[in-house]
Amino acid sequence: MAGPKLEVFKFGVYIFTPVMFMVYFGAPEFYDKHVRNSKFWPAQEVVNTRTGIDRQELLYEVERLKQERLARKAAREALSEGKDV
Repeated sequence: MAGPKLEVFKFGVYIFTPVMFMVYFGAPEFYDKHVRNSKFWPAQEVVNTRTGIDRQELLYEVERLKQERLARKAAREALSEGKDV
């Protein structure tokens, strides 16, 4: 066995390594240099944030989907009633 000095060294490495990774990668300088300048997201000018649907169109679509769902449910119930007989 190597002794307590080695164990203290290993403990220090185990604690020091993740802390240094968090300090390095969590620093604002790292974010500004590597993340903010990345071209992963499209430019704000070309992003379409408007969906083109107003409130009335949305309410109409919700009502239409509700009616479709109720019609399918009624058809299932009618079909299951026919099988039970």
